[in-house]
Amino acid sequence: MTTQRSKFLQWIDFRVRITIQDGRMMVGTFLAFDKHMNIVLADTEEYRITKTNKTGVQKQIKRSLGLVIIRGENIISLTAEAPPSQTFKKSDN
Repeated sequence: MTTQRSKFLQWIDFRVRITIQDGRMMVGTFLAFDKHMNIVLADTEEYRITKTNKTGVQKQIKRSLGLVIIRGENIISLTAEAPPSQTFKKSDN
């Protein structure tokens, strides 16, 4: 369990994409996680694909959510999108 925890620690402050069981994708800044792999994201955007009944055309809908907690049992995948932003890094001084 400690190796899995240390692997997740390296992704803190990264911009990540999480796919959940119902097909939605969440993109946000990875802030925290716990032993159940519940994840906290900041500045989160939700992406989902909808299909219109009449034409059958698929369309991606984006929605801003902000701070989000995602239950670990609903997560299918986690992918790093971008490294931590330099503007928020703490100085060692």
